Amino acid sequence: MRLLKLGVVLALIVVAAIVTLASVSYIANKDNSDNKLVLQDMNIFKEEECVEDSGEEICTEILYMQNVGGDKIPLMTGRTIRETVFVTEYIEKEKIVVEEKKARGEEKPSPADRIKDGDVRTFSDSVRIDISNAKWRKYIDSNSMDPLIDEGTTTIEIRPRYSSEVKIGDIIAYNMEGYDYAFVHRVVKIGNDKDGIYFITKGDNYYREDSYKVRFSQVEGIVVGILY
Repeated sequence: MRLLKLGVVLALIVVAAIVTLASVSYIANKDNSDNKLVLQDMNIFKEEECVEDSGEEICTEILYMQNVGGDKIPLMTGRTIRETVFVTEYIEKEKIVVEEKKARGEEKPSPADRIKDGDVRTFSDSVRIDISNAKWRKYIDSNSMDPLIDEGTTTIEIRPRYSSEVKIGDIIAYNMEGYDYAFVHRVVKIGNDKDGIYFITKGDNYYREDSYKVRFSQVEGIVVGILY
């Protein structure tokens, strides 16, 4: 009889243990299922704030999880540095920028290169430039070519033999009727009419072209050197 009671007690203990384990397993599964549902209901999004510092754009990036209630939960943070390129106009090394400016017609033509490296020799007490048919010119305070040429500047010129030697971008000295001094402006256009070749000039410091046509017979020289 005592053995029968002991068997019944053991059976009840085994059944209770099985029920307990089943309950724990169910709760665990339920928790896992709930967790999955919560994650599915959350949105992951990014917020980014950028500031510029010494030529660099520094961005701080934060990732958030947001649940259905609207609460933001930080997920992780990162830091990204993006370079912002600042290009100074007319710098020799910025070849691509110069080419783009040429394509858009924004770059102004420079004077033709007439003095080669081998034509210039420097000594401890002098400088020698091997160039023929040259002369020099001094200037008054006219302001039309500021800041390149102003009062006190000395230029070196050569006299062209043919009109074809004058190019757009060249700075030329030419005489004007009624003035006892030459004008020195830059050639911005070259044309041809019934009277032949003509040049349209403009002072670098003036907002519009000169209103007259300069003929080759008026040209006294092409500026090939500027001394300060």
